[in-house]
Amino acid sequence: MPANPLANATSYLSVVLCDGSSRKLIAGWWYFILGISILQLLISIFAMSSRGGTEAFISLWSSLVLLSLCIGGTIIMRKFQTSVAVGFFMGAVVAASQMFFLLFFIMLGYIDDRLAEGESVHGERFTSFVCLVQALLLGAFAATLASHRSEILDQKVPIGDYETTEEEGGVGSYEAPKNRGPVV
Repeated sequence: MPANPLANATSYLSVVLCDGSSRKLIAGWWYFILGISILQLLISIFAMSSRGGTEAFISLWSSLVLLSLCIGGTIIMRKFQTSVAVGFFMGAVVAASQMFFLLFFIMLGYIDDRLAEGESVHGERFTSFVCLVQALLLGAFAATLASHRSEILDQKVPIGDYETTEEEGGVGSYEAPKNRGPVV
C-alpha cells in the first residue's frame, strides 16, 4: 500500500469504484472532465452571444485552452504514454486548473459589477461555479495522475513494428522496471 495519503485515497477510490484498477479510475476521471468541458464550451457560446467583449474573450480563451487540453490529453492518455508526454500533460493540467481557479475569482468580480449596475447575475454565478468545479477536478486529476504515474508508464511497449516473442526469434518487448523503492 502506498505511503502517502493521496495515494491511499486514490487507491481506496480505485478499489471501490473500479475493481482496484487505478488506470480505470484515471480514465473515468478524465472522461468526467471531458463532460464538464463540453458544458464549459456551451457556456462559452452563450457568453459570446450575450455578454460584452471582455467576458466573451475570457469565455472564448478558456474554451480554446480547455479544448486543446482535452484533445492533447486524450491523445497522450491513449497513445503517447511516455514519461515526457505524461509529465508535460500533468504540467498543462495544473496550469489549466490554476487558470480556472483565477477565472472563478474574475467571475465573482463580474457578479459584483453587474449587481452594482442592477443587472442579472444568474449566468455569472453558474459560470463561476463551473469554473470552480473545473479547477478542482483538474487539480485533483493532476494529483491523482502524479500519484499513479508509474502504473500508467509500467506497460509493455513493443520494439519494432510488431511484438514477437524470443521463442519466435524476435526481441520481445520492453517492460518498464518496477519501482522497488529507494536504493540505499
